[in-house]
Amino acid sequence: MARLINPIIYVLIEIAERELDSKLLIALFLIKKGFHVIVGFQWALIENKDCLPTGVFFFKGMNKIQTDGMARVRQFQHAVVAMEEELLNFCMEPPECYDFRDFFHADANHHCHLFLATHDFEFRVVKQIMPDLNVRLTGNPRTDFLRPELVSIYDLGRQEVSRTISSNYVLINTNLGILNSRHSSSLVSDLEKKVSIEDEEWSKRYEKRKDALITWETYNLKSTFKLIELFGQRSPDQKVLIRPHPVEKPETYTRFSREYLNIDVVDNRDSARPWILASDILVHTGCTTGSEAVAMNHPAISIQERDSELVQFRTTNHASHLTHTAEDAYHAVQDFYAGNLNFRNASKLKEFWTAQDGAFAAERIADAIHDFYLGFGGLFSDFELSLSSKFKQVRLTDFYKQKMLVDLSKVEHILKQIYQNSPAMPQMKLYEICRNVFYMRPL
Repeated sequence: MARLINPIIYVLIEIAERELDSKLLIALFLIKKGFHVIVGFQWALIENKDCLPTGVFFFKGMNKIQTDGMARVRQFQHAVVAMEEELLNFCMEPPECYDFRDFFHADANHHCHLFLATHDFEFRVVKQIMPDLNVRLTGNPRTDFLRPELVSIYDLGRQEVSRTISSNYVLINTNLGILNSRHSSSLVSDLEKKVSIEDEEWSKRYEKRKDALITWETYNLKSTFKLIELFGQRSPDQKVLIRPHPVEKPETYTRFSREYLNIDVVDNRDSARPWILASDILVHTGCTTGSEAVAMNHPAISIQERDSELVQFRTTNHASHLTHTAEDAYHAVQDFYAGNLNFRNASKLKEFWTAQDGAFAAERIADAIHDFYLGFGGLFSDFELSLSSKFKQVRLTDFYKQKMLVDLSKVEHILKQIYQNSPAMPQMKLYEICRNVFYMRPL
């Protein structure tokens, strides 16, 4: 099945805070396999589908927005590989209101050549929706940086937080993406419409799911505010930092906590991991950062409503110490400081996350793409990057800037940290094509 395809992979990123480091790790493993790699903001690379040499586009998801992008690049003979960034925190069957066809749109059957699954649950969901799709279980590279081999990458960030903010504090991570979104309701509604499925049964389930999530977030919001109040009133000498999810409005928490001198709201840009590691203990409300903390052998407490149907399928609630009220969580923190609380260890995550030992998920992904490329008729002859026309820059609206605004120095910094922890990584040459788009060429 010989086709005209070059040994170049276009690695698409939507949210730099979540994806940049892991996608650069994948890029290095791809270079080790002999590929050239362009890593960049997804809309910039899709926009330039016509001037880029025919290669493999590596998408970050398979919803309707993503599959529309797949269709566009396929028109110019590019091959398509994909993974999903949104379901890392899922570990088992959720309530019946979850119909995952908005995450995995059936159009991928026509446009995607290979899907790389994060865990067994995701593998089963995708095969149920698209039985004929080529799916490989690789794990998610976001978890690679939580492993002992790479977690020291966050040491400098942790030390900076300790030096400039505090070296002894309780961290509260929030995740109220619906109730406290920084985006306008019209923008959120527009995004929902773009990923919606034209199916009456799906629409009914989606409305039930949304109602359930609002109920879940309402309890989480009340729990967070109550926890702030408890620390502010009962433990005025105990430092507490609140770090909202990047999609949230920080001022919501600033207004509520300003009367308490021991509580501050901190920057929610960039990775949460240095903030977690610099803290004494993390408290969250079912957030993925709870699993991340446990993976880094850091104590984490989750507050979740006792009878909520949205608790058990979240990996973080199995890995963290689970409480059901703010009062319980507050006492658990005090027990922790007194040395009376035993936490679950990171080995629990091996039940749910692929690639927690052995080869990194990023390496497994590179292996899968390499095997696919050869099976697709790809060759590793001499290749020089040459654009058929001028690279078009995408106008960065405020919405886009919140997702990705990265310059060359940021990429160089991450790569330097990876090399320091993994010196066997291949040497390469790095170029900046434009803001948010970078070319990595093997030497």
